[in-house]
Amino acid sequence: MTEGYYRVVGVMSGSSLDGLDLAYCEFRLENAQWHYHLDIAETIDYPEILKRRLRNAKTFTGLRLALLNTDYGHFLGQEIQKFIEKNALTVDLVSVHGHTVFHQPEKRLTLQIGDGAAIARYMKCPVVTEFRNIDVALGGQGAPLVPIGDKLLFGDNDFHLNLGGIANISLTKDDKITAFDVCVCNMALNYLLPPFDKDGVFASSGQLNNKLLEHLNGLDFFTKQPPKSLGAEWFETNVLPILDQFKCSTGRQIAYGLRTYCVANFNRRK
Repeated sequence: MTEGYYRVVGVMSGSSLDGLDLAYCEFRLENAQWHYHLDIAETIDYPEILKRRLRNAKTFTGLRLALLNTDYGHFLGQEIQKFIEKNALTVDLVSVHGHTVFHQPEKRLTLQIGDGAAIARYMKCPVVTEFRNIDVALGGQGAPLVPIGDKLLFGDNDFHLNLGGIANISLTKDDKITAFDVCVCNMALNYLLPPFDKDGVFASSGQLNNKLLEHLNGLDFFTKQPPKSLGAEWFETNVLPILDQFKCSTGRQIAYGLRTYCVANFNRRK
């Protein structure tokens, strides 16, 4: 590894559980400016049993969750090593976010599983994990993670919007970064129509439900000032009951629910 040049494998597991994302990127620092190149990216399907365990992890006992943490770490290590060997990569660093089970920063709690020692057992380079923990321990939200990367890699833009399971935004003004979660995004859409609505075809066929829109936009989170973040718990407690109240996951109501939820996100109050 030379100073200012890094070859990194980044690993991410999204809330939709549609697969394990691996990316091999090169980062270099020239004239105080960071540059990057995405060389190779791949998504690995989860075995059905592992997917089921990850989906239900929040209901596990302590022992079952600890076993999943270890098993998932070994799975990650093996898949990363296969990715490296298959593509004949030289890697300086492996960066693994882990799979989020709990995110409740108001209780100083955030948990992303995938045991780092188990991952490192398969690697010949340093492994970085537990990205959120220190920030939460210091009183932060631990999310979103992307604002520093946005500033360093895409500093010419005024703001950056990331649409994942949860949507977040980062804004840079006068060298000050502000970042926060905006709303639940694909987490809700995947609930209504798993695994996804390609090109929004099904959502565009539905009609807007104004009462549903009013309920969604009336949630307290949207009036709070940043810093603020969201987790699956908030979706299940606040959004899911509204979608179920309007029967959005059954029959023709699925298209109505998708269309309305997309409009709610688009017109989200500031």
